[in-house]
Amino acid sequence: MVILLAGLLFFSSGNKDAVIPYWESITAQSTLILAVISAVCGAGAAWETARLRESDISTWAPSRTDLRIIGERLVPVAIVGLLAIFSSLAIFSPGAILDVPGWPNLGVLSAAYAVVLAHISIGYLIGRKLSRLLGPALMLIGGYFWGFWPAALADPSWLRHLNGQGVGDCCRLDQVPSTRSLGATVAFSSGLIVAGLIAITLRHHARRRLVLASFVSLAGLAGAVVLAVPLGFTGDQARDRSLLWCTGSRPQVCLWPEQRARADDFVHWSHEASRELRIVGVEPAESIEFAMVAPDRDSVLAAAATSGISFDPPSCAQEPYAEYPGDEAALVIYPWLALVAGAQPRSLTWPEEAVQLAQKVREMPPASQKQWFDRNMRSVRDCSVEPELSPAAYASSKRGAS
Repeated sequence: MVILLAGLLFFSSGNKDAVIPYWESITAQSTLILAVISAVCGAGAAWETARLRESDISTWAPSRTDLRIIGERLVPVAIVGLLAIFSSLAIFSPGAILDVPGWPNLGVLSAAYAVVLAHISIGYLIGRKLSRLLGPALMLIGGYFWGFWPAALADPSWLRHLNGQGVGDCCRLDQVPSTRSLGATVAFSSGLIVAGLIAITLRHHARRRLVLASFVSLAGLAGAVVLAVPLGFTGDQARDRSLLWCTGSRPQVCLWPEQRARADDFVHWSHEASRELRIVGVEPAESIEFAMVAPDRDSVLAAAATSGISFDPPSCAQEPYAEYPGDEAALVIYPWLALVAGAQPRSLTWPEEAVQLAQKVREMPPASQKQWFDRNMRSVRDCSVEPELSPAAYASSKRGAS
C-alpha cells in the first residue's frame, strides 16, 4: 500500500493537464498509471503465495479447498487494486466533478481491473516458484516494464492495446474509447486470469493443468491480437453524433452535452467572429464544433475564424521529399484569421513573428486583406505557388482602395 500510494501520487502529478472535463477523457486518462497499480498488485500476490508455499500449508489437514485458502490471501490484494483504480480516477477528476454530465466509462474501468486481476494471477504463479523477496521484486520490475514499454514502441504499435494502455491518449469531445482496444485488453487478461484459476483448481494434476492453462492463455492472446492489430496506434472511435445540439445557420453552432452550460457564449462569440470575417470577404464555416468545454472569448473567436478554412496539405505535399511553401503561408494566415475575428494578439499561441506579420496585414484596407488572403491561400493549396506575405506587395491595392 505504501509503494502503491507513492506511485499514484508521483505518476499523477504531471499528467492531469491533458484531461478535459469529459468523463470519457477523465476515465481513459486515469489508466496512464495503471502499470503502477497492476505491478504492485502482482507483487502483493507473489508475496502472499510465497508465504503459503513456505508455510507448507498444503500438507496440513484438508479442511479447506486450495481455492478458498488462496482466495483468502489474494482477495484483499484484488480489493486494494480496485480501490487504487478508483483512487486514480479521483486524482484525474476535475475539481468541479459534479458539473460534468454523465458517468465514468465502465468499460474502461472494467478493462483496467481485468489487467490488475491478470497481474495477480501471474503473481500467484510466480509466488509458487520463487521466494518472498525475489517473486515480488520480479513482479514489480516486470509489471512496470510491461505496463509502460509497449506504449513507447513505434512497432508493433498494436501491442499497447494488450496491456490496457491503448486508450491512454483518449479522448476529445467527439471521441470515445475504442471498443476493440478494450476488448483486446480484456481478452488477453481473461486468458491469464483463467489460466491462474486452472493452476489452482487442478493443482494435483500437473499435465492436465499445463495443457489447459496453456490453451486458455494462448486463446486469449490470439483473440486479443485479432482485435488489436487493425487498430495500430488508435485507441479511440467516433462519438455518437446524435448527442450534438445544433442551433442557428451560417454558422450553425453544434455543441456536445458538456458544452451546453455555456451555449450562449459559444453562439454569441461565433456570430461575432462570422460578422468580422465577412467584412474582409471571408466566408465563415457553415457548421462549427469546438474542442473546449469552458472556453474564453478569444479561444472561441479563433476557433470559429479558422474552422471554415481547410488547411489540409494537397497531395503534392505528401510525396517523398516534396517542398511545400504552403506551411509558411498557413503559419501567418491562422493568426490573421483570429485577429480578424477579434481575438487579442497576446492570446494567440502561434509564433510571435507570425502574429506580428498578421497584425501588419490587419492594418491594410479590407480589400487589400482579401487580396492578400486569396493570394496566399493559393500557396496553401498548390505546391508550385510561392507565398507573398509582405503587406508591401499589396501597396498598389491599398492606394486603389483609398
